[in-house]
Parts: sequence; C-alpha cells; structure tokens
Amino acid sequence: MKRLFFIGFIALLPVLAACTSATATKPSDGAASGSATTQQFTVKAMDTMRFDPPTLTAKAGQPIQVTLDNSGQLLHDFSITEGVSQPVKISAQPGQKAVTTFTIDKPGTYTYFCAEPGHEQAGMKGTLTIQ
Repeated sequence: MKRLFFIGFIALLPVLAACTSATATKPSDGAASGSATTQQFTVKAMDTMRFDPPTLTAKAGQPIQVTLDNSGQLLHDFSITEGVSQPVKISAQPGQKAVTTFTIDKPGTYTYFCAEPGHEQAGMKGTLTIQ
C-alpha cells in the first residue's frame, strides 16, 4: 500500500511542478493583469531612426513601465508629452538601458518619439494606444 502511494506521488510531481512554475512567472507579452499591475514594455532604440516595436497598447489608469534599450551607437531617448500629467523623457547612452514609469488615464492614441535633434523628423517615433 505504501509503495502504491509513493508511486502515485512520484507520478504527480511533474504535474504539481508545472502548475507551480506557471503561476509564478510573469506574462511575457508585457500585458498587465489586475488593476494595480504595472504594464511593462521594452522598446529598442536603433540607429536606423526607428523604435522596435513601433506600436504599444496599454490599459488606461494603470502604471506603464518602459525600458528603453539603446542598441545603437548614438544617444537616443524615449519622450512622450501627450496624455501625461508632466512630459516624460528618458535617455540611454549607446549600449545602455533606461527605465521610466508613467500613467495615462484617458483612452486614446499618443505618440512617443526620440527628441534628439533630427531623430523624430527622420521617423523615430511610435504610437501608444491606451484602451
């Protein structure tokens, strides 16, 4: 009887381990769950004067954390002035990262951009859709 119980327990271990690890990990797509959860995004700044991804979608009234990953050789920043109570701007040196957190309460479509001279005009901007 003890042996049968032990074999059954051993057989269930992978199932229990899978359930435990699945609940302990964060969503990988940057989506938030729950009303107080910070929505996390990584935006790559590239010397091709582009952001990757060029579009983000977030929920209104929840904190948005953006990590700017500068994969280029030039100084780049992430700036947003629409929809926020105060302008947001973080700069990342070449090969570095910078992080900012802000909240937009009103649904709509907002533009984020690189404010370095000539970068936005060259196309370094993206769209943040707040739902």
